[in-house]
Amino acid sequence: MNDADLEGFRPDHYFSRAWALLTRDRGWIKPVLVMSAAALVPVVGMLGILGYIVEWARLTAWGVNSSPKQRNVQVGGCIASGARAFVVMLVWGICWGVVGGLLVMVPLLGGLLSFAWTIVNLFVSLVIMIAVLRATIYQKIVAGLRVTRVWRMATHDLGGVMRVFGLQVAGGALIALAAAVVTLVALMSALPSLVYYSSYLYDYGSVMAESLQASIALELLASLLGAALPALLVLYVLGTPATIVLAMLVYTALALWMRQFDVPSWGREEDPLPFETRGSSDWAADTLPPVVPPTADAPAADDAPAERPAPAPADEPSPAPDAEEAPAGQDESPVAPADPEPPSGDGPSETQDTPFE
Repeated sequence: MNDADLEGFRPDHYFSRAWALLTRDRGWIKPVLVMSAAALVPVVGMLGILGYIVEWARLTAWGVNSSPKQRNVQVGGCIASGARAFVVMLVWGICWGVVGGLLVMVPLLGGLLSFAWTIVNLFVSLVIMIAVLRATIYQKIVAGLRVTRVWRMATHDLGGVMRVFGLQVAGGALIALAAAVVTLVALMSALPSLVYYSSYLYDYGSVMAESLQASIALELLASLLGAALPALLVLYVLGTPATIVLAMLVYTALALWMRQFDVPSWGREEDPLPFETRGSSDWAADTLPPVVPPTADAPAADDAPAERPAPAPADEPSPAPDAEEAPAGQDESPVAPADPEPPSGDGPSETQDTPFE
């Protein structure tokens, strides 16, 4: 992938483009390793990981071609963004679970509907991720709970969503297969001890004292733990970074897919999407004329210029990221947003409340 292949919206090559963005800068593995260590921190660590991933995907949806930020990351901002994403996931998950429970209770058809619901849930997981990205773009939880708006986005380009879904399934299957192989190897190493102690208890358990039986059971448990702990360590060391990379690729692929909705032209979170107001179901962002890029440094990129100008800032004050020194002969003042402009100051902002500097 070259730089031209990463520009704008394309209806294919989501995996290769997401991978190219992930590995765009040297040292891209460093944030992955840091997040793997953060996974050891209960609750807060997972929220920070989720927030970091969706914030990078947020800038990708805006049209910024950059690898994940490696410096000047505000951990608190990532945790707050992850908490917002978690609330959106939780609300969608509860509502979806209630609907699924009601379907199971339908007389005669409950089993069939339950099976169909399981298949549908695989697609709904991506719909929830779209809702999370929408909430992250607007920096508002309610934006991710606009069911009608999120559903229209998902069904507008169902083929693209299914391509991302294929990436998620294939990546998850590979990770699950590797984990199964490691677990099987660990169990095979503990199998001789398991067979020995089990057969010994079966043959002589009836004539053994209870204290001796307990001692043998403890030895069996220690043998199993001795085989399982190395396997668990291998699963964590290899599986956690792989899972994080897969999540980054899937969210970034969705962000690349979301570029077709021309995020910079969005207005308020309750407003219709651009393709709805223009009356064309085939409209995509790459059909728009090019716009002049802003001079401010992209908040989640290392020396990567933003591809699209941010709309008018929100009414409430928001800390702006530190801008890089402007090139010679170029005005350092922000470039005015290009048409179409959001109908009010409530629209999303590329740099609004971002956890990156």
